[in-house]
Amino acid sequence: MAEYGMGKHASPQGDVYSFGVLLLEMVTGKRPTDVLFREGSSLHEWVKSRYPKKLGPIVEEAMVRYAPRDLVPYDRKIWTDVIIELIELGLICTQHNPSTRPTMLDVAHEISLLKQYLCTPSTLLIEQSSTN
Repeated sequence: MAEYGMGKHASPQGDVYSFGVLLLEMVTGKRPTDVLFREGSSLHEWVKSRYPKKLGPIVEEAMVRYAPRDLVPYDRKIWTDVIIELIELGLICTQHNPSTRPTMLDVAHEISLLKQYLCTPSTLLIEQSSTN
């Protein structure tokens, strides 16, 4: 459930939380209001309990929804990497403690990097290795 729905005041950290919930909803295909989460659990906790070793079914479902069909193995790995990164970003944004969440500027930067990776993965990898 979004922080604002729990009586919290609007804040940048609350916006980050809401964005993280949106990311997790998009990737998992589940809503925070689903029956699964009415018994004290949350979308964040459900995803976190599957991270990192049990993400396979979540990633596969997201691939069906978002990735182009008939991907060659290299492109399939790229899409898988991006989906896992989006899950990680969603988990970081929905951390319980607002002070441990990233800023929206950080979130936007991460999404920009993922977009670049999807469009030109080899170029981005070369750029990253030359800066290290």
